Amino acid sequence: MRLSHRRRGPDIGRIRVVVTLASVLALGSCLERDPTGSRPSSVTTTLLVRADVTGTAVATVVVDVTAPDIPATLVFNVPVAQGAALGTITVPAGSNRTIALRAFDAGGVETHSGSVTVNIQPGTNPTIALVLMPVTGSVPINATLGSFAVTVTPAVRALMIGDTVNLTATILDAGGQPVAAQVDWGTLIPAVATVVSTGQQTGRVTAIRPGRATVVATYGGTAGPATIVVAGWYAAPGGSSNGDGSSQPWDLQTALSGGHGKVQPGDTVWLRGGTYTSAVTSTLTGTAAAPIVVRQFPGERAMLDAKGGTSSTSRGDFFSVIGSYSIFWGFELMDSDPNRTTDTRPNLLVANASHLKFVNLILHDGGIAFFMYPDPVDIEITGCVIYNNGWQQPDFGNGHGLYLKSLTGPVYARDNIVFNQFGYGIHVFTIAGTGGLTNIHVEGNASFNNGAVDANPSNSPNANILFGGSEPVHNGSLVSNMTYFSPNVGVHNLLLGFGTTVNTDLTVQNNYAVGGETVADVGWWQSLTVSGNSLFGSTSEMIWLRETDLSGFQLTNNRYYRDPSAAAWGYINQDYSFPTWQRLTGVGATDQAVASNPTEPRVFVRPNRYESGRANIVVYNWTSQATVPVDLSGIVQVGNHYQVQNVQDFFGAPVLSGSYGGGLVNIPMTGVTPVAPIGGSPTPPPQTGPDFGVFVVTSAPS
Repeated sequence: MRLSHRRRGPDIGRIRVVVTLASVLALGSCLERDPTGSRPSSVTTTLLVRADVTGTAVATVVVDVTAPDIPATLVFNVPVAQGAALGTITVPAGSNRTIALRAFDAGGVETHSGSVTVNIQPGTNPTIALVLMPVTGSVPINATLGSFAVTVTPAVRALMIGDTVNLTATILDAGGQPVAAQVDWGTLIPAVATVVSTGQQTGRVTAIRPGRATVVATYGGTAGPATIVVAGWYAAPGGSSNGDGSSQPWDLQTALSGGHGKVQPGDTVWLRGGTYTSAVTSTLTGTAAAPIVVRQFPGERAMLDAKGGTSSTSRGDFFSVIGSYSIFWGFELMDSDPNRTTDTRPNLLVANASHLKFVNLILHDGGIAFFMYPDPVDIEITGCVIYNNGWQQPDFGNGHGLYLKSLTGPVYARDNIVFNQFGYGIHVFTIAGTGGLTNIHVEGNASFNNGAVDANPSNSPNANILFGGSEPVHNGSLVSNMTYFSPNVGVHNLLLGFGTTVNTDLTVQNNYAVGGETVADVGWWQSLTVSGNSLFGSTSEMIWLRETDLSGFQLTNNRYYRDPSAAAWGYINQDYSFPTWQRLTGVGATDQAVASNPTEPRVFVRPNRYESGRANIVVYNWTSQATVPVDLSGIVQVGNHYQVQNVQDFFGAPVLSGSYGGGLVNIPMTGVTPVAPIGGSPTPPPQTGPDFGVFVVTSAPS
């Protein structure tokens, strides 16, 4: 049905329009110009309108047509069915036809709009493509108008390298009648997939290498696309160096060596599920624009076990990275060797190249979980879960979660969860002459109960976070981290500086630290900025400033949760009450001390940087509630299935799961029994519930 009214189409300044070159040439050259003030042409043209509305709430599409010689706006309603709007419009032939499409949901609220101004010729017209941009949200709608509609089936197909698939094109005219005619086939990325014609309206696609390609069937200026996804390369525990990396996976070392030259920048190497047992070295080298990704295959558990993979007489490196511009994502590295009393337990993951990202890895029960050499630049470790690493020495536990050093940086440790190591949690440190501590940034990590499995956890010297070594720190930052020690665990929570090394500069901001004999132990600094931090401990020393000269220290707006009259603020070699400490040190004038803890839980939600629908959740349950409400609205989409894992039993049953209905969810805080270190530990890891809990929420469409 065609209606008319006087309302103009939407503002076209907000939308993005794509018009095919064929459309511009054909429409611009085939029509004579209409004189100003002329009547609309008596010749009309019927155009097919198609719009892909999948993933949106669109229920109706309205098409408006205006032109200087069309006295009243033409309006057409295009019905929506099965994720597509499909219909026809009849337009007077002529120039300067503005065709506007507006999409509405079932309640009549406009969701998308877009328009294009074109010339319409009598008879056949090439296809016009335009994009309807969302009024709210972020999902655009692709639409086409033309004399023919070409569709290709299957519209999407995933292939292994060397596989083929037959495609069929269907042509409909504006009346909806099939057209028997020859289509032309083409591929936008022939390096990924090629296509040849096998008949009037059929073609055959061959997968060449990993990637995504669009294959197009064209007729009468109208194109119908199909998406071909060629899966990346594969490694498997039973793989072979003689495999093709696709239907016949490689072994892990072959894959990490480039698969005989097949793996190229921008490719992905998928690790299939199972246990890999040999030490490996990655030489994969991508580019800044096209890094190579090594990632666990979705829905599977790829576990790299270091047992027997390195020397039995010295601590070796299990997974070494010496190729640059690579991303290592989502798989598990561990050591099933039960020996926890010698220093031969290997470094699980070692970075010795630049421009690397380590994303959402699980590192547990190794010697040192992550170690880096000082020369690489541009290193990011993010979203990793790191626990139960290290070994017991006669005097104390050793073996750390993150061991970071750098001569130039930058190095970023962001949003990792680090707990229950025998040694330090986050260990920003170097021995004199073996590296530097320059441009290292520790942000948004949860580090707790490191050293708790030591033979003497209450006197363990291993901090949740150490920032300092035998070389000075330059341009460091410690921002928005969350730490915790259970009662009777830990001497140093935050250890800022090591020994008597005089460091250059560090920013310590918005951290939330609970427990330990000393919450913040501060060494020697030329410039130190400490602001907006919250320190807790009913029997803890709040902060200890070891240096006499504090002229380079700036302490502002920090909050200490301890009775201000207690001798819990240290300066040089003595503890003082908070007011006396302020007077003697001359710092912390805007700091505050309060005698009681908060009266409600404190919840931190840290979105994952690389996986949508995933976040770290840290809960300080000051009121010991059985459950704590947490808002997941910025993380999980309504209707998606979600699950919440307590990291102390990361591979166990989720503590909460379901279909997300929006708003708050109540996370159980009763706690779980932490997974014990493989081979045992002198002291069992403490359960932190209900007082404290760290969780990972993941989600996916239902």
